[in-house]
Amino acid sequence: MDNLIGQRIRLRRKELRITQTQIQEQTSISSGNLSGIENGRYLPSAIALIELSKVLHCSIDWILTGNSSISNISDNKESQNDILLMQFFHEMSKDDQEELLMIAEMKYKKKQRPYTNDNKEA
Repeated sequence: MDNLIGQRIRLRRKELRITQTQIQEQTSISSGNLSGIENGRYLPSAIALIELSKVLHCSIDWILTGNSSISNISDNKESQNDILLMQFFHEMSKDDQEELLMIAEMKYKKKQRPYTNDNKEA
């Protein structure tokens, strides 16, 4: 069986420093099934493709063909920060997630206000 799909998934997972266990925790894919996909023994199901594209921050097209959009994590510090923030967020309790969202909304609204002495950047 063609192993390019599995190789791309493994490469992307390692690029993002995500373990198979972390993928298992965030998806419905078992670690044994993920291992089989990465080693080319199985092809991912449609549901697995959708879940993998979300966790790996890439398109389904890229997983299947190697073409299309994929975040260039190694060259983009902002993307690394986005991924870290999302990983931290998903590991928080629902209460902590809600609190963080309120803080983010407050910061966003502060930045949207017209220029005043209160929001001058040093």
